[in-house]
Amino acid sequence: MVYDEDWLVEAARHDRQAFGQLYDRHFDAIYHYVARRVGDEALAEDLTAAVWERALVAIERFELRGVPFAAWLYRIAGNVIANHHRRAHLVSFVPFLPQAHHESVHFADPIDERTMVREAFIRLSDSDREVLSLCYHAGLTPPEIADVLSCSPAAVHKRLHRARQRLRQLLEGEHRVPVSSVH
Repeated sequence: MVYDEDWLVEAARHDRQAFGQLYDRHFDAIYHYVARRVGDEALAEDLTAAVWERALVAIERFELRGVPFAAWLYRIAGNVIANHHRRAHLVSFVPFLPQAHHESVHFADPIDERTMVREAFIRLSDSDREVLSLCYHAGLTPPEIADVLSCSPAAVHKRLHRARQRLRQLLEGEHRVPVSSVH
């Protein structure tokens, strides 16, 4: 498959202005993806800069194999975030609220709901947080997520389903137990 910006990616290998155009096209999406995963604007800016530095250094090795350039950027962003968390021993703190998948859990106060969802999201595995963030925060489709995660779209559907189930189970458990007593 040929993507509409393949010519620009090819040009960016040797032309920094072309790379600048790719940067302009994708900066906001990558920044928002990183920001949702780390929950801190200043840190998101630093990590996003690291994503673009890595992309600039590695653009010559990027292969046009029917995978969109954006998927490659999301893969780099995921690696930068994972490396940051490993180095800093941090757990990402991402507000996540899949509206269509928590009907069975109702909260009286929206602030309590966001807190409960954050608490539950933090307790998910890195893998679950990643696939849910790519879907709900980055707005990627399962085939696009498959490109980022180097797996099949069917595997993405399974991972999303299981991650949603685990999040729902955590929310239902948290709904019965006050947040302060979960720790």
